[in-house]
Amino acid sequence: MKKVFSLFLALVLSISAFAAFAETPVTPITELDTENYTIDPANAKGSQYTGLYSIELTLESGKTRTLYQYVPTSWVYRQPEVAVAVPSGEDPVAFFENTGWKDAAEKGPFAVVLMVAGEGGWQADESEYAYAAFGYMDDRTYLQTQDSAFYMVGYGDAANTVMAHAVTNSELFAGFAALGVDDFDVSILDQGRTEESGAKGVMKSEVAVPMWIAANEKTPSVEALIEYWKHADECGDEALSSAWADEIYSFPEYLATTYEKTYAHVSKVYVTYRLDKVTTPEFTNNLWSNFLRRVRRQDSGAINALRWFASNDELGMDHHTLEVDGITRHYWVYVPSSVKASGNAAPVVFVAHGGGGSGEEFPSRSGWTKTAEERDFIVVYLSGSRSGKFKAGSTWSAADVPYFKQVREEVLGGYAADATRLYITGHSQGSAMTYNVALLCPELVAAACGNDGIVYREKIQGEIVDNIVMPFMLNIGDQDKHFIEGGGNYGQVPDIVAEWAARYHIDPKASEFHFRNGKNYGTDYRNAQGLVVIREQWNQDKIHAMVPDDSYTIYDFLCNYSRGEDGTSYYMGVAISLQ
Repeated sequence: MKKVFSLFLALVLSISAFAAFAETPVTPITELDTENYTIDPANAKGSQYTGLYSIELTLESGKTRTLYQYVPTSWVYRQPEVAVAVPSGEDPVAFFENTGWKDAAEKGPFAVVLMVAGEGGWQADESEYAYAAFGYMDDRTYLQTQDSAFYMVGYGDAANTVMAHAVTNSELFAGFAALGVDDFDVSILDQGRTEESGAKGVMKSEVAVPMWIAANEKTPSVEALIEYWKHADECGDEALSSAWADEIYSFPEYLATTYEKTYAHVSKVYVTYRLDKVTTPEFTNNLWSNFLRRVRRQDSGAINALRWFASNDELGMDHHTLEVDGITRHYWVYVPSSVKASGNAAPVVFVAHGGGGSGEEFPSRSGWTKTAEERDFIVVYLSGSRSGKFKAGSTWSAADVPYFKQVREEVLGGYAADATRLYITGHSQGSAMTYNVALLCPELVAAACGNDGIVYREKIQGEIVDNIVMPFMLNIGDQDKHFIEGGGNYGQVPDIVAEWAARYHIDPKASEFHFRNGKNYGTDYRNAQGLVVIREQWNQDKIHAMVPDDSYTIYDFLCNYSRGEDGTSYYMGVAISLQ
């Protein structure tokens, strides 16, 4: 993998060049303060910067190349991004608008990077520029898009660049479209077959990713590409068709012998044989709405697994806003079909995303919605405060506890929620939210789980409550960069366990019971009654990521506990004592 390029921002092209975008503000990027900017507290999901900008990239070789950044006026925090490679000779702005990408981005919303040819057009090897464009998308501080939802599309002679990049870097993206590969140099496919991907023992040609191929005819090059991607995506030979694709290849479902919660065969190969069709707004809308955006990469390992995507609206979630300390905050609620049908009170799990995430995007990659549907509980996706200065990232602290309290009251008042079975969990930096609630106001939930994150008591700002039972689980991947040897939290888990054990006046060594359940293993700590009050669980081969399997094993711990109206904590109906 190439070393990440250095980046500088340059003046936008003259405003006259953007006549087609008269309705879109055009601001010289160098006039924007990308280090000290603020977000409007009344619109914490928004961005200060919208419109079209010209960016100059300094490549690894020292050369400079241009691309354009478009942030739609409808932008909200942590949305997808599409890199669109424009054919040689085309005005990038006119092409962006005429092909329908601008309208699609506004409707999405999603951000767009326009890649343009250098002097002399697109060259045979544009790998340096293509990788620099990815690096720019991935490294910005002033604008955070959703890196599990990066896509790349190339047209005409730029399609070969995108196809080559897909062969050599497919694991970086959740989908590709190469629209004009009649004469693609298929020798590059040998590189994919002989070079190892980011996962040991897995060739680049074995990394699945959705691929849409377009050409004027089925040339030998196109046939070779179809077969290459059918192999990568484990597609069968049977081809379907649609109004937009002459051939559609997919995984033959009847060959599936196991049910896997984390991984799914969602990659397909689409082929279209009319290039005049692919530059229409109708094609672009279909390419985005029904192909690219339907798949995202789930944080799960050296090669992030692909998972099917549906928006929160499509999933039937309720979006709520509320005012806390003069700031507009958001949260999303998913009520499973069984709860809606019965009307009976159901348990509630409050979920806090990791740093840089949001309550809007976390459902698509956390797995909690699917688990809630299968286990019959309500899930509430909390959304962070975009940090103290409201920069591009979002975070959690004790200052968010009033927000949690207000969300909790609204959920209890507006949904069929079982007040005795409320739980909280958070991934990574979201663990900070979990710890703050568990230590500062434990009476508000029945149990808690910190996932892939630890917080020491001395970092909790507020009066810690120790005289109330708070069953607690710590769930960690044994390949997590923060917890492996050399990681910042290496060796600190016993200290956290000891802090919780002190709450129950138990000796961790004398009360530990080891377990293994598939890839999950660890230690349960029991109090004087013999009841499990602390669980330290490790996940074999899991990196620092919220994988869908986590939601199942976390809920299996949480659901054992309840809290009575008088504050008493119960384990499967048995009152838990602090003594």
